[in-house]
Amino acid sequence: MDIGLFLVPFRAPQTDLHKGFEWDMQCIRWADEFGLSEVWVAEHSTMRWEPVASPELYLAAAAVQTKRIRLGTGANIPGNHNPMALAHRLMQLDVMTGGRLMIGIGAGGYPTDHKIHGNDNPKERMTEALEIMHLIWDKKGPLKYQGKFWSFEIPDYDPVQQGPFMEFVQKPYPPFAMAGLSPNSKTLSEAGQLGAIPLSFNVGREYLGGHWYCYAEAAEKAGRIPDRNQWRVAHNILVADTDEEAIDLAVNGAMGQAYREWMLPGYERGGFIPVMVPELGVTKAENVPIEYLAREKWLVGSPETVVKKLQRDLDASGGFGTVITFTFDYLDQPERYRRHFELLGTEVLPRIRDIKHKTEPFAEMPRPEGFKG
Repeated sequence: MDIGLFLVPFRAPQTDLHKGFEWDMQCIRWADEFGLSEVWVAEHSTMRWEPVASPELYLAAAAVQTKRIRLGTGANIPGNHNPMALAHRLMQLDVMTGGRLMIGIGAGGYPTDHKIHGNDNPKERMTEALEIMHLIWDKKGPLKYQGKFWSFEIPDYDPVQQGPFMEFVQKPYPPFAMAGLSPNSKTLSEAGQLGAIPLSFNVGREYLGGHWYCYAEAAEKAGRIPDRNQWRVAHNILVADTDEEAIDLAVNGAMGQAYREWMLPGYERGGFIPVMVPELGVTKAENVPIEYLAREKWLVGSPETVVKKLQRDLDASGGFGTVITFTFDYLDQPERYRRHFELLGTEVLPRIRDIKHKTEPFAEMPRPEGFKG
């Protein structure tokens, strides 16, 4: 089992964007130093709390500051781009990182991001953009393409010009991933059909089993063998030397602020509060205590406590291969946050490294309670 990193990032309003970028690079360097396996960077154009318009630029900057950690876009929104340009940027990035690139793909979750890009049909545009990108990556040409949203021509290049020279270091492509949030995620079903890596956002451990069920059912229908060891689950993690120090850092620091001001209000608008804390019987963000989340839902505590809490998620889900920790703006307490990375790499990771999950035939998989797919 591995531990990875996810930079949405949760950029607090008081944090200057340039200083925030430098903080993100520091977090990636710590992750690389302490043995985390990968880092994913999100893409949003209109979210001040999630201000990365180009994950490729972030990863290009991180590539020259790290040695071994894998670098993933999490996720590119192909429908918001010229797919010809995005396809070439990703090939370029794989070259620049020496083959460390991973590619996350999604339709996008924020209507305002779609609107400013003129994306009035996110799902269909994503599907067509991916078709175009694969035509480019597979070097199929010369050809003329006329689609619903884009048209282009790949000419017949001469020996001097040498034609489309850019290609991936990883053959035939870097690993692909698709992320899901809702309990019966259609995106994860599509990931299973396409053979992409599944990445779940762990709003509540109670529905993780349903995420895997969606993915595995679609994978087996497509003739693929689903492998739990490829499954990534993104979580809120904060490790300190003692439980109380970790709880204090989470509740009274940047993690708590991000949830009070951004995440919980967003979950309320999307109807996710009952999914997150079904046992509380509430629907409003104001009725969800941050300390309750830190103690009962998040992986917050000493290394021993974090491993015990992680085991609850593994038991509830049936098992996954990589747990992904979000980052937060602890610029005011950098040494305490550095210690979080150190404990993750030197205390938590060695205790979970040997966990490996057996491949389970879908026909024998129990249907998760409450699954509606």
